[in-house]
Amino acid sequence: MKKTLFAAALAVAGFVLPAHATPTVEALFAAIEATGTSVVVDASSICTNKHMLGMYEPQKDQLTICLANHKGDHDEAFDTLLHESVHIAQVCKGGPLFSHSSIAREASHNELKTLQQFYPADQHVTELEARVIARQQDEVYVTDLLKEHCK
Repeated sequence: MKKTLFAAALAVAGFVLPAHATPTVEALFAAIEATGTSVVVDASSICTNKHMLGMYEPQKDQLTICLANHKGDHDEAFDTLLHESVHIAQVCKGGPLFSHSSIAREASHNELKTLQQFYPADQHVTELEARVIARQQDEVYVTDLLKEHCK
């Protein structure tokens, strides 16, 4: 249900959360906003690549969600928001949040293969960490990461 509410929130122009959004989703958005990060939906400069689901750009302090590219998959869109939020926490901390060995133990073969194929080596650790955390954790956990590392 929280993911459906999240999708409804994304669909609203300007990223205004609907009145019926869960408190935990509201807290995640508040934590993102508290970092100073702006959230953009379907930015034409980024989302024209149909394989792009989202991106956090530290230079702009902007998180972009390519909602149209998720093609109605609300769970995937929610996972993308969690993933990109982890990248915000990583930037706030100045690097990975946990030891590489602890994250690597949790990585799937497909995640490792994707890193090798599509990401430069210097992004492997942070990208893998964001993938693993987004897959295993929820918005409460990610909100706590933002609060802890982006004070």
